[in-house]
Amino acid sequence: MKVPSLLGLDGEQQAVIGLPFHGRYIITGPAGAGKSVSALYRAWSLATTGRRVALLTRFNLLHQYLAQVAPSLTESVHVTTYNKWMNGFWRNRFHRDPPQGVEDAWAYHWSSIQRDCIRHRVRSTTHLVIDEGQNLPVEFYQFCHILDLDVTVFADENQPIKSGQSTVSEIAKALVSPADPLTLRENHRNSRQIAELAAKFHEGPPRDAPLPHRDGRTATVLHISDTDSFLQNVARYFNANREQTIGIICRTTHVQREIHQKLAGLQLDKHIQTYISSDRNRGAMDFSRRPIRIVTTASMKGLEFDTVFVPDLDAYAEDPTSAEARLAFLVLCTRAREEIYFAHRGPREPAILSGLPEFLLARRPG
Repeated sequence: MKVPSLLGLDGEQQAVIGLPFHGRYIITGPAGAGKSVSALYRAWSLATTGRRVALLTRFNLLHQYLAQVAPSLTESVHVTTYNKWMNGFWRNRFHRDPPQGVEDAWAYHWSSIQRDCIRHRVRSTTHLVIDEGQNLPVEFYQFCHILDLDVTVFADENQPIKSGQSTVSEIAKALVSPADPLTLRENHRNSRQIAELAAKFHEGPPRDAPLPHRDGRTATVLHISDTDSFLQNVARYFNANREQTIGIICRTTHVQREIHQKLAGLQLDKHIQTYISSDRNRGAMDFSRRPIRIVTTASMKGLEFDTVFVPDLDAYAEDPTSAEARLAFLVLCTRAREEIYFAHRGPREPAILSGLPEFLLARRPG
């Protein structure tokens, strides 16, 4: 994420930052519309008034990202994850962990939580600013309403909504928000070519937002013979573009580890870092250094890179007409600001891309 100055924000973003301090607000917009930047500035503006503010998101890597990209804005803001905030809040009020679900130890027992809060008339003066709010359960927003919390939620409905997550309409209903959601429309991240490619995976009514003016390179599918030669090309690309951030987005942690090992063997070890949530040695990422970052599709939400490489396109074998597969691919494409390269080894290009014309997707040997 490249954080602009306050004067560099557009009118829609300025309107979000200037919303009243009290109340419950929902801001929507597609990938690249500046929701995370607006969330940072919204949290900062609230904190400058002396209010207690928590900026939270569900995923640990995005939490690290937000905390690091704009430290001058977040010094007075508590940047955390949904689970850490929830656990800390409950322990502070009840001196014990929040009730857990019976079948899933990572899920909360929301009926017990809501009952205890009503019974003890629990309230909070913290203003929550939530990024990627569609990833949180609707019961959490009901909990916020019970606590009479002030909340600003940034959510993208153009993403697969799974169990334990919430649509924008569900969030609004749970918060009993009197205001209609605000929409950020302008794409501040992607080049025109990447935005046009991503639009092919959009589900629902056509967007009324204009395409970005910034020109870039056409996305490319590389038909490779083996991973080693592909990664040698990645290494050459990096050496020729040292000022760029590079994201290598893998479908599985197995591929992540393989890619990391092979790039390290190309004398790039000091330039790469890999995030794996279950690995204590790879559970943190420093976004100020090591510009080659290897992540999975599960941890890519909210992140962006100048150039993205997808080394395992053959793994995307789902039904290309399914809404979930198409939305997931939209999220993948929009991680790239300037360039994106897909690599596949199979005899045929995966169906999710095979029908796209050359002006959207170039093809060449890798």
